[in-house]
Formats: sequence, C-alpha cells, structure tokens
Amino acid sequence: MKKDKSIKLNAIRKKIDSIDDQIIKLVAKRFNEIHKVADLKDDPNQVVDHERIKKILKSIQIKAKKEKLDTEFAVRLWQLFIPVSYTHLRAHETSLH
Repeated sequence: MKKDKSIKLNAIRKKIDSIDDQIIKLVAKRFNEIHKVADLKDDPNQVVDHERIKKILKSIQIKAKKEKLDTEFAVRLWQLFIPVSYTHLRAHETSLH
C-alpha cells in the first residue's frame, strides 16, 4: 500500500475508533436512564411494555431508513438491546428492595 493511502487509512480508522468510543458512551447513558425508569416503577412486573417495544422498533426502522442504514440491521441491534435493558431493569429493581 502506498504511503498516502496508508496515512488516509489510519486517519479513517482513528475516526472509526472515535465513533466507537461515542457509541459506548451513549449505550452507557442509555442504561443509566433505564435505571431511572426502574426507580420509578413500583412493581418489577411492570418492566415489560410490549406496546412501547413496538413503537421503539418502528421508530428505529424509520430513523435507520432516513439515515440510509440497513433497517433490518438497526432493528436487530435494538432487539438485542431490549432484553438486556429489561434484565438491567429487573436487576436494578431487585437491588433497590
């Protein structure tokens, strides 16, 4: 690989690494907000809100399409987040009681 391309490649990789750092911070913030939700719920069984899940997934699909991101990928990513979010909610709820 030519030196010029190598320099460009390294610069792009640094940008990707920076974006990855931002993603991790945003996911951590999301889970912190989930804990706030747990604090407001009186009953651990209130955790799962199927209507909200449908709305979230539809919203993610629309936003992904707008950003020209594969909608199936975006929805699948959120489908990974949701059960983990509920697990965190339940664990946090249990630690409060």
